[in-house]
Amino acid sequence: MPEDDFIACLSVKSQEQIFLNELENGFELSPKEARGILESAKTIFNSEGTSHPGNIRPGQIREIILAKDASPGKPLSQLKKVEITLTLDAGKEDLDVLSKYGRNHLREVRILRLVEEALDQGGILTQEDLSRILKVDVRTLKRDIAHLRKLGYLVHTRGQLKGIGRGKSHKVAIIELYLRRYTYIQISRRTRHSPFAIKRYLTTFSRVINLKRKGVSPDEIAFLLGISSHLTEEYLKLYQRYNLPQYQDRIEDISSLSYFPDVRPKFCTNSG
Repeated sequence: MPEDDFIACLSVKSQEQIFLNELENGFELSPKEARGILESAKTIFNSEGTSHPGNIRPGQIREIILAKDASPGKPLSQLKKVEITLTLDAGKEDLDVLSKYGRNHLREVRILRLVEEALDQGGILTQEDLSRILKVDVRTLKRDIAHLRKLGYLVHTRGQLKGIGRGKSHKVAIIELYLRRYTYIQISRRTRHSPFAIKRYLTTFSRVINLKRKGVSPDEIAFLLGISSHLTEEYLKLYQRYNLPQYQDRIEDISSLSYFPDVRPKFCTNSG
């Protein structure tokens, strides 16, 4: 089957496409309106959230992997392990990358997503884990990782994380490009991520900004948005770094992507 036909078949069968078809045919919305509703729903109900046990969506898998703080030097059977949820297939977003940039770039996008999801849930993937999950040989996997690192991404796998820290995630790198006045299309071409994924990252960042401005603590922001504490801290550091006069127009542009009412009364304080 030709590649274009293969992608079209996958797209029709995806859960997101079923939702889009319902909006377009059942509610007589335009494709643009339907896509906008879908992206808003994904941002509100999923966003950059870390999945939890029992909450598996289509395209996700459960894996038992080494904990990121597992001590080296012990037999594998004795090392601490964690059970995590990974997004192997992100649906329409992955199909967009596949159709525009091909299988190799899609695999690289998935590598970045998988290693960061694992770390956010307290685990660390080995290159052998990634090879098995993505169904490619280890040599191909190592070549992909080497290419990503050459582009400036810190791809954290077992044996590589120790001594260098987490570094900057691809989500932060993408938002930083937008703050530096790159367009959606330019960011997509540079990072091989779909415009819809870029918009989703920016919207989550916007929600972090707005909650921060309302005085919500980092732990509360992470809880409200369903994202990891580490990602919350990364976004807050990025906001602090770019909250300068020369970037204010871009910051305000991003902050307008979402709105939060006053959420402070929901939380207990130490005063009074």
